[in-house]
Amino acid sequence: MSERRLLHHATRMAAVTFGSRLTGYVRDKALAWVLGADTLNDAFRTAFRIPNAFRALLAEGALHAAFVPALSKLGDDGDDGRAARELVRGVSAALLLALAVVVGLGILASPLLVRLYAQGFAEQPGKLALTVWMNRLMFPYLAFISMAALCQGVLNSRERFLLPAFTPVLFNLVLAASAWWLVRDARHAPTVLALAVLVGGALQFAVQLPAVRRLGFSLRPLWRAARSPTVRRVMLLMLPGVAVLGLNQVNQLVTSLFASYLGDGAVTSQFYAYRVTELMYGGLIVQMTTVLLPVLSRQLREDPAEAPGTLLDTVALVSFVTLPTAVLLVVASRPVIGLLFGGGAFGADAIDVTSRTLAAYAFGLLGTAHAKVMASAFFAQGNTRAPMWGTAAALVMFTVAAAVLVRPLGVPGLGLANTVAMLLYAGVLTTWYVRRYGLGDVRVAPAVTSFVRQAGAAAAVGAAVWAFRDVLATIDRTGVDEAIRLAVVLVPAGLAYAGLVTLAGGGETRAMLDAVRGRGRR
Repeated sequence: MSERRLLHHATRMAAVTFGSRLTGYVRDKALAWVLGADTLNDAFRTAFRIPNAFRALLAEGALHAAFVPALSKLGDDGDDGRAARELVRGVSAALLLALAVVVGLGILASPLLVRLYAQGFAEQPGKLALTVWMNRLMFPYLAFISMAALCQGVLNSRERFLLPAFTPVLFNLVLAASAWWLVRDARHAPTVLALAVLVGGALQFAVQLPAVRRLGFSLRPLWRAARSPTVRRVMLLMLPGVAVLGLNQVNQLVTSLFASYLGDGAVTSQFYAYRVTELMYGGLIVQMTTVLLPVLSRQLREDPAEAPGTLLDTVALVSFVTLPTAVLLVVASRPVIGLLFGGGAFGADAIDVTSRTLAAYAFGLLGTAHAKVMASAFFAQGNTRAPMWGTAAALVMFTVAAAVLVRPLGVPGLGLANTVAMLLYAGVLTTWYVRRYGLGDVRVAPAVTSFVRQAGAAAAVGAAVWAFRDVLATIDRTGVDEAIRLAVVLVPAGLAYAGLVTLAGGGETRAMLDAVRGRGRR
C-alpha cells in the first residue's frame, strides 16, 4: 500500500473516529462537571482503570497484534477460507476460556487489585471500599470489550476499519447519559456509573457482530480448533505482546499508585491531563498505525522492498502531527484545560493542577506515537519478543523517574516521568528494528530532514502562541466566547505550522490534503 492509500484509509477512519473522540470528550466533560476532582471521581477512574488494563493486555493490544497478521494471510475461498473460519472460532474459544477465568478471579481479587492500584486510598475513610465495590460491578465489562476486540480484529483483517472505529461512540454516550442521571438523582451514583460501563461495553460488541457474520465468520467457539497449531501460535505470540503493547497500562498502574497518595482529586487530575493527550493522539495516529499493521504484513509477504518506504512515510507523517501538537500543549496547557473541563464542580485549583500535568505529559505524545508505529512494524514481521526488552527498560525508567519527580513536583511529576519513559521506549524500538531488519535501499536522510523541518516550524509557532498567553490566561470554563478566543490563537498557529513546513520543502501537508480529497486511492 502506498503512502497515499495508507492516508486515504486513515483519513476515512479519522472522520468516523472524530465522532468517537467528540463523544468521548462529552463523556469526560459531563463527569467533570458533575463530580469535579473529588473522592467519587477518583474511585470511578481507578475502578474502571483495572478492567480497562486487562482489556489492553489481553484483547485490544496483544490479541490484535498477533491475530490480525495471521488472519490477513488467509484468503476467503477454498482451503484458506476454511482455515480462516476455523482460526476465528478457535481464537474465540481460547479467548472465552481465558475471560471466564480472568473475570471470575478479578471479581474475587478486587480488594487486592484496588490496593495494588491505589493503596493510598486506604488513608482516606471509605474511599478504598467504594472503589472495590465499583470495580467488582465493572469487571464483566472485560468480557464484552474483549469480544468486541476480536470482532475488530476480524474486520480489520479484511480492511473493514470504519465500524470498529465508530463503536466507542455508543460507550461514550451511555457514560454521558449516566452523568445526566446523576444530576437528577445522585443517591446511587457508584452503582449507576458501574452499570453504565457494562452497558457501553456490551453495545460495542453487539453492533460489530452482524458485520463479522456478513463476512462469513462465526464467533461460536470451536474447542477442537482452539488446540490447532495456528491458534497456539497466535496465543504464543500474544504472550510477549502483553508486555509490549501493555506498557501504557502498566505505566498507568504505577501512575495510579503514586497518585493515590497525593490526596483527593490527584487521580482525576492525572486522568484528565492524560486524556487530552489521548484525544490528540487517537484521532489520526491510532488510525494510521491500525492500517499500517495489516498493510506491512501483506507487503512483507508480497513485495518486501516496498515495506521500508511505507514505514518511513508513516514515521514522517506521525511526527508531522504530534510534534506541533506537543509544543502547543506545553505553551497553552492552562487555557486548553480550562476550556475543556472548567466549570461546574471542576474549579480553579483542579484546572491549575491538571494544566501543569498536561504540559508535563505533552512530549510523551511524540514518543508514544512513534513507539506505536515501530511496534506495528515488529508485529508485522511476526516478532513480538524483541520489543519486550525495550518495554522493560522504559517501565523501569518510568518508575524510577516517578519516584524522583513526584515528591518535588506532585501530580505533574507523573506526566514528566511518562514523557521520559515513552521517548526512551521509542528510541529503543527504532534502534533494534533497524539493526534487526534494516531499511533496504530506502534512504533515511529525507526522513531526518523532514523531522528537522517540522521541529523548526513547531518551535516558531510555539513562540508565537506564547506571546499571546495574556489573551488566553482567563479561559477557565467551557463556553462559546472562550472557545473562540482559544481558536483565534491556535487555528492560525496550526495553519502557520503547515505553511512553514511546506515553504521549507516538506510534502506532508499536500499528502494529507490529497488523502482527504480522496486522491489517496490507487
